[in-house]
Amino acid sequence: MSEEPQESGAVDPTPLVLLHAEGQAPMAWEDVVVSLYGSRRLLTPWVPGLRPTEKQVVPLADSAAALDQQLMLEGMQQVDLCGLSYGAMVATRLAADFPERVRRLVLIGGQVRPPRMALRVQGAALKLMPASRLAEAGVSKERLLQAMEVTRAADLTDALPQVQAPTLVLVGAKDKTSQPGARALADGIPGARLRIVDGAGHALNEVAPAALVDLLRDFLDT
Repeated sequence: MSEEPQESGAVDPTPLVLLHAEGQAPMAWEDVVVSLYGSRRLLTPWVPGLRPTEKQVVPLADSAAALDQQLMLEGMQQVDLCGLSYGAMVATRLAADFPERVRRLVLIGGQVRPPRMALRVQGAALKLMPASRLAEAGVSKERLLQAMEVTRAADLTDALPQVQAPTLVLVGAKDKTSQPGARALADGIPGARLRIVDGAGHALNEVAPAALVDLLRDFLDT
């Protein structure tokens, strides 16, 4: 989904690309997009590998490369990039592998080496969930299970020192599972800042969109 917000004669700020989490569709960014509409060009693509019609989830590096190609096709030479959870991991990989493409980076609830025990518990619960319940939100149960397998094997330790973009790492105060990963991201990416969002859980785009919009504006527009 792409939005064209700029009025004639306005100076275009850097486009903002928003990457959804596993278990979400691009429409999960709706409240954020509505608030930012008119301020910059926005792109809310399917994270490569998570679209329900795709045959399988691809490794993070391949997902990042596919997204980089999509940005080039969209005419976006450089973007501000924001990702949530699995989307944050793809964003980290893209910023490391294609540093010229990313001006500023925002990572929400991301991980460096995801906690495998937590993923096993989540996977067991997901297998019991009716596929129809996820389909109502535009999410494929099969793709989601595959994404969890890719996530379980991921290790972005080598990618962090390669990230050149100024980076803001966000995590909800109630998202205890993601906080160690957020700290590892902030510690590993040169110059990265960590911000814990009071009263919020994991999916900031859904549970705290107003706070997230304020944080994005403050970080991206300064």
